[in-house]
Amino acid sequence: MRKKKPPILQYVCLALLFALASAYQIRSAMYAFPNYFHLKVAAYPFVPEYVNGRPVLQFVTKSAWQAGLQNNDILLAVNGRPLTGLAVFGEAIRTTKPGETLTVQVLRPGETAPRSASIQLEQATAPPISLPAASLLALKLVVPTFCILLGFWVTAVRPRDPSAWCLFLIMLFFSVFYSSGVESWGPLVRDVAEAYRVAVGNAWPIFMLLFGVYFPEPFPEKDPAWWKWSKRMVITLLTVSCVMNVTVRLGQFENFAPVASLSAALDRLSTVDFLLKFAAIGSFFACISVKMRQAVTPDAKRRLRLLYTGCSIAMAPACILFVTQSIKGGELEQIFPEWFVLSALSLMLLFPITLAYVIVVHRAMDVRVVIRQGLQYALATGGIRVLQIILTAAVLITGVTFARSRNLSPVREMTTIALLILAVLWLRKGADRLRKWTDRRFFRDAYNAEQILEALSDEVRSIVEKRPLLERVATKIAESLHIPRVAVLLEEGGFYRPAFTLGFPATLVADLPDSGATVQRLKREAGPERVYFDDEKSWVNATALPEDERRNLASLQPQLLLPLMAKQNLLGIISLGEKRSEAPYSSTDVRLLKSVASQTALALSNAELTSAIAVEVSRREKLNREIEIAREVQERLFPQHLPEIAGLDYFGRCRTALGVGGDYYDFLALPDGRPGVALGDVSGKGIAAALTMASLQASLRADAMRAGNDIAGLITRVNSMLYEASTEDRYATLFYAQYDPATHRLSYVNAGHCPPIFVRSAANNGSKNGPKNSNVDRLDKAGGTVVGLLPECAYEQAEVCLTPGDLLVIYTDGFSEAMNPHLEEWGENRLISAIAACNGLPAKDSIARIMQAADAFASGAPQSDDMTLVILRAV
Repeated sequence: MRKKKPPILQYVCLALLFALASAYQIRSAMYAFPNYFHLKVAAYPFVPEYVNGRPVLQFVTKSAWQAGLQNNDILLAVNGRPLTGLAVFGEAIRTTKPGETLTVQVLRPGETAPRSASIQLEQATAPPISLPAASLLALKLVVPTFCILLGFWVTAVRPRDPSAWCLFLIMLFFSVFYSSGVESWGPLVRDVAEAYRVAVGNAWPIFMLLFGVYFPEPFPEKDPAWWKWSKRMVITLLTVSCVMNVTVRLGQFENFAPVASLSAALDRLSTVDFLLKFAAIGSFFACISVKMRQAVTPDAKRRLRLLYTGCSIAMAPACILFVTQSIKGGELEQIFPEWFVLSALSLMLLFPITLAYVIVVHRAMDVRVVIRQGLQYALATGGIRVLQIILTAAVLITGVTFARSRNLSPVREMTTIALLILAVLWLRKGADRLRKWTDRRFFRDAYNAEQILEALSDEVRSIVEKRPLLERVATKIAESLHIPRVAVLLEEGGFYRPAFTLGFPATLVADLPDSGATVQRLKREAGPERVYFDDEKSWVNATALPEDERRNLASLQPQLLLPLMAKQNLLGIISLGEKRSEAPYSSTDVRLLKSVASQTALALSNAELTSAIAVEVSRREKLNREIEIAREVQERLFPQHLPEIAGLDYFGRCRTALGVGGDYYDFLALPDGRPGVALGDVSGKGIAAALTMASLQASLRADAMRAGNDIAGLITRVNSMLYEASTEDRYATLFYAQYDPATHRLSYVNAGHCPPIFVRSAANNGSKNGPKNSNVDRLDKAGGTVVGLLPECAYEQAEVCLTPGDLLVIYTDGFSEAMNPHLEEWGENRLISAIAACNGLPAKDSIARIMQAADAFASGAPQSDDMTLVILRAV
């Protein structure tokens, strides 16, 4: 990660702006209070201002009134010079000494002939000590100086913070708001000063709006589109207005004629301009109000509430003044009593005072500690360097003096020199170590805490073991922010207990109950919580904490609690103690720590999931092994050896959809050399179906040996036994047959199974074209319902004669219902076609070919059901 470049450009701009503001304030203070600075300047007999394109006299003093001048007279000339701009009047005031005469020519409204008047200028002095004088001193000297210093201080500490720059420019407005009368400051100086004053005054609403947007944290990037466009439009229009006002004002100073039309346009748009400024300033209060409602922590809400309340009280009376002035027109003193105007404008002092209180006292921007630490660091490192120089000089002087006083031999002189060099190197090494210790002590490490925490957020994602994860996170946070005590608590048995600690005794007991106020608050707020036991308004003191919980929380010595949240679940808590610097956690610290906590919670969740997966994998491996054993057992239940039957070629095969299945086929060796053939399909799949299949096989084999030719009675008894041995939802379809080699007759019962396909040989139906045109029949003439579903069922049996070449195919619905990727079933017709293609093949090869045909149709689609096939071929 690249290291951030020093904010050189920001500091250069800040220095220039500070120099301009300071120069303006010093010059303004000198002319506002000339007797304090021992200046002899003439006082203004009146104040000329352009109104509706004409230079009108305002605030006419007693001496000017006695000379025949009145308010609203139009000023035409000063000392014989036509008034092309206010600078003509200003130059006359600047060059005329107190006691000398100023000659003016005016035109009174309603008259056609101009008047001349001579005014003896008086010495400009500050009023005597009184309450109005104190107010004037505060408004024109104390407040502007305070505002400039506060804005410069905050911006110097946070040069990359947009809200700091907005704050500085807002403070500059209060430094120029109460000043006036720069016309007499001399050429060029008056133009620069007036341009600065007008620009700051007109741009103030813009920076109020931006300050509301960025302080104390910017709004989320996903602002509504209407807000983005409104904000941009208001800022653009106010910027244009500011440029136009500066241009017109400079024209009023030097030469009004070129800007007369622009001045007239501004007068016509004055209402729109006022509404735009009013909207921008109102947006500041709206932004602070929204952020106050959206603030997560009580500390943030308290700061914003203080700012909102103080600024509202400060600006409300002034807002009434200026709105009324905009409606009625004229000067404020002509509309309201002087005491009311002075009180309302003085109340505006609460605005910068409120900002200072919120920023400095309530640590909204953490500038107090940064300045203090910077000063300490500079003094400490400078002192180390001075100490290094002093000690080096002392060692060298002592060594040289010793060598000269003892008249040492050349060898001893070389040895002494070598020792001196080693001592100097040792001092340098010691100074470097001391500087590094100072870096740690005063927190100016070579690495940047922000970079470390951002890198940690990326790093923890790859850690999947719980203990290394907690150790890495706690250690890195402690190193980057120099926190001596860090504890990570995880949930265990309804309590959050320390799982990893730094800087605490080995036996730290701090159990926070899951139902306690602390944990519930962290769950509810889902964000970092500051802990101030010494603040009566802090949530720790405002919340009724039980004594045990308060004691356990206090044992952690926390100043910030970070919840480890994952999908509304509180997985753990990181308790961070006070920094070594005693500095509060800044908004940047909290933002970075919140990101680290979020990633840690995700990694912790993954670690728990990984552990659970490992347990599940172990369980599944054990289960798979058990299923494998079950499959092997089930395979042993299928016929392993096929006894040779005269006149009959037979074979069977089962392919399960899962490890074990519910299909069943069997060949039974009955008395008198008769074979029994069974094929069943148990409902469901898996282990449960396999167990039912084993029960069916046991029941059938146990009773078939003594059933004789009564296979209908045999299936009736099997139904009863299976019903008693299985649950209500377990049943099976079953086809059972017995073959008599002597008579070639096959007796069978179909208990709800798919009717077997009986294909007669071509010789028996007279066809010469082979099996494709053979007579196909289905054995569905006798039987009954499925076995195991009802307690008592009656079944019927039937017979069929097998002649050489006849083929009997017994199958389960896993064949007929096999599907391809397009969800199309194979069906009985395709099965019959596949059987027809097995003309003359042995039973075993026929099964293989039919299965190949089914697999080709499925085209790789997963097998959804067990597939079992038994083929009997008469030979």
